[in-house]
Amino acid sequence: METDLMGKLPLREHIRNIKKMFVLINDMDRRFLLGKIFTVLFDAVIPYAELLLSAYVIDGISAGKSFSDMMRIVTVSVVAILLFRCLSDILNRSMIVRQDRIWYLYECITQTKMLDMDYSRIDSPEIKELKERIHKDNNWGAGINTIFWQFSGLAHRCLMLVIALVLAMPIIGHIIRAGRYETLAVFLIMSASVALFHCFLLHFRKKSMNFMFSSLKEEEKEEQADFCWDFANGDGFDYRCGKDIRIYGSYDLMKRWTTDVLKNRKFRSRLLNGILGDAGERGFGAVNNSILTGAAYLIVVIVALGGVITVGSVIRLAGALNHLFTSAYTLIYHASELALASRKQLSTLELLELEDEMYKGRLPMEKRSDNQYQIEFKNVSFRYPGREDWALKDFSLKLTVGEKLAIVGMNGSGKTTMIKLLCRLYDPQEGEILLNGVDIRKFKQADYLSLFSVVFQDYVLFPFQLGENVAINREYEANKVGTCLEDVGLRDRLADMENGIQTYLYKDYDDNGVEVSGGEAQKIAIARAVYKDAPFILLDEPTAALDPKAEYEIYTNFDKITGDKTAIYISHRLSSCRFCEKIAVFHEGRLIQTGTHEELLKDRDGKYYEMWNAQAKYYKEQGIAIEGAV
Repeated sequence: METDLMGKLPLREHIRNIKKMFVLINDMDRRFLLGKIFTVLFDAVIPYAELLLSAYVIDGISAGKSFSDMMRIVTVSVVAILLFRCLSDILNRSMIVRQDRIWYLYECITQTKMLDMDYSRIDSPEIKELKERIHKDNNWGAGINTIFWQFSGLAHRCLMLVIALVLAMPIIGHIIRAGRYETLAVFLIMSASVALFHCFLLHFRKKSMNFMFSSLKEEEKEEQADFCWDFANGDGFDYRCGKDIRIYGSYDLMKRWTTDVLKNRKFRSRLLNGILGDAGERGFGAVNNSILTGAAYLIVVIVALGGVITVGSVIRLAGALNHLFTSAYTLIYHASELALASRKQLSTLELLELEDEMYKGRLPMEKRSDNQYQIEFKNVSFRYPGREDWALKDFSLKLTVGEKLAIVGMNGSGKTTMIKLLCRLYDPQEGEILLNGVDIRKFKQADYLSLFSVVFQDYVLFPFQLGENVAINREYEANKVGTCLEDVGLRDRLADMENGIQTYLYKDYDDNGVEVSGGEAQKIAIARAVYKDAPFILLDEPTAALDPKAEYEIYTNFDKITGDKTAIYISHRLSSCRFCEKIAVFHEGRLIQTGTHEELLKDRDGKYYEMWNAQAKYYKEQGIAIEGAV
């Protein structure tokens, strides 16, 4: 049973892991592995070509060959070696470009997997734990680049070993035919000694690496690693959070993640153990190389003193044996490191191999120009992954075509959950959601999602051009983007932007990018929903960052913005509910009241009446009457 450096693992598992990585690399670039092998081949041939040339020159001088004959061979050999070096350099540069491309593709396919994955899985504890493992595994070494380096080293040493055997075997055969069996015995003894030393060195490497991690408990190791490498390097400390750090003087808090970690006695001990282990490994490696070189020359001396081979063959044999022993040692090293590097990528492969859990419907969506889409929740119950409590319980509601519906309730009452279920980001555990009488799970996901424009509480604006943010596309209708921005009250702000809708938001990609306020950002997000022109517009707290005047402007034009579309919005400001034809009141995951603003206020024992009067004292006259408050 073979073991790796960080724990026991069968040899077949190592081989399977390496094969998986090679298959994935080959899928990303079908010429990379073959090109890498040719590169390694040229790199391996050059030292032996130079060795053979030296041996030929010495034998030629000893044999008394003419200068012209020797120069002819030397010239051809030098030109061939130069050609090999040029080809090797060209291939190496090409492989570096391909390697960088694969690295970027590797990053992209993991991100693409997250984009394509069921939203319900992204939010699950399983995926969160897996992402943490991927982050830690990729911080060990250089991620997939370590596989490239170790594969190159392994292939190079394999070829060096094969060529050394090819060069050495004829001479060894000559020694045997000459009856010098004692020389062969020395060769075998030295080879066995080197093999034993290899085993000892690998055992020492395993012990030293385990010792490096033994000074901290398991939970302390993970915690300290996260502290230092994530935060001490500045990850996450960008110019946005920098404002809060300075305003609130949180330097002492930040030290917890940086300098305090480096001053921690256990952490220093861990680093010291790692350095000692690495120094011990390097020291034994240096001793090993010295022994290998000495063994090679000892064998050559014994053979040379016997007078059974030429002087050139002595040099040829010395070089071949030296490469043979050195390659055998480094071959084991690269093989173990390649196995470890491949194992570290298993977490990423696990992510890529995850299958979707949600049912993928195949029924095409009927495109209706009249927007006559009706949605009904029937006895729907839902709880989030890893949670025991129900976010929605026995929920039923019918959405009438063209209706303007407001959803209100306390935090955690199920309002946003209802929107996520409506958009089929999750599937309910009980009940069903129907579109024109058909279970929404039967429709093609992309077709179904095309019905909705949504502004969530945690919407995201990208550091791209304003027009691209509104259209969520590189190609967009400029006039339509401008109209949508004006409809949500950004006419003046847009006029102040020197490059108009081509202005970049923030400074991530353009130093001339503009910072937008929270209210402006929210208006841009609403303009995005309007631009999509979907039959349903869903707004989750769409005016939370707006002042009362801006809120009033949005809702005054609400009918104009939504037209004949079905509009659903969630709001904590009950004054805004008066713009809607119907209000649904949520409480503790259940729908407890429905009706118009006036109807709900008549129920003095109802939750809506309670919330309305609790907020009434904070409302100011902004052209919005609040009659009904007592």
